[in-house]
Amino acid sequence: MLMLDEPSGGVAQKETEALGPLLLRVRERTGCSLVVIEHDMPLLSSICDQLVALETGAVIATGTPDEVLSHPAVIESYLGTDDSAINRSGSA
Repeated sequence: MLMLDEPSGGVAQKETEALGPLLLRVRERTGCSLVVIEHDMPLLSSICDQLVALETGAVIATGTPDEVLSHPAVIESYLGTDDSAINRSGSA
């Protein structure tokens, strides 16, 4: 088992993009399981079979990346329920 805590923290975007394929090669060549604590959802989605989302230490969703990232509790926890906050980067 390889456990990583925020492996993309403080790393430039180009290196983060290279990290996913590297971790997949490590998993493939060694057969080890990966446990990754990370906030970079594109990175996690590219390497994980299963995600576990936590809020204040409690599990709020488990499943495939698509299932977890579309789960209402995850959306509420990470984006909140205020439409103006959710849409702040979108067009008006």
